[in-house]
Amino acid sequence: MELENNNPLRDENNFTKSEQYKEKLHQLDGGLHLLLHEFKKLYVITNMHPNNEEYQTQYQNVINSLAEILSKLFSVSNDVQVNIDNINKKLFEFDILIKKEREKNKELKRKLGIVENKSNAASEMISDYRDIYDKRYLRNWSLLLSSIACLVAIGTIYKNKNPVV
Repeated sequence: MELENNNPLRDENNFTKSEQYKEKLHQLDGGLHLLLHEFKKLYVITNMHPNNEEYQTQYQNVINSLAEILSKLFSVSNDVQVNIDNINKKLFEFDILIKKEREKNKELKRKLGIVENKSNAASEMISDYRDIYDKRYLRNWSLLLSSIACLVAIGTIYKNKNPVV
């Protein structure tokens, strides 16, 4: 049963699009700058004239508008968090499905491996022998160089000693 996605504000997984959140934040940001400018002005005037009711009312209106913007910002933040939680749930479900499919794939490869190993056995043995040869080659060279270094060290130790007479 496919759900049709007719809402242009939602993506194919029925999550709210990030452009919608960006637009809401842009609107809140534009209103916030104007309110902050007005708040600064009214704060100074209200403190200079604390008994003037008109300034007190305007100041209280600006404070209420700022609180409203903060509540809208909290609402957007909460919506984003809910959307993130939903995405995390979906990703967890996808992770479980991927693990199941990997297990199926491993089982199918194991069943198919009986035929593959017979056809690729020669090339696998050749690569194994190359690895073994490379390891033994390096080991032989390291043994030769360490033996030479030991002989030189022993020679310098006994060469520097004076015979006791």
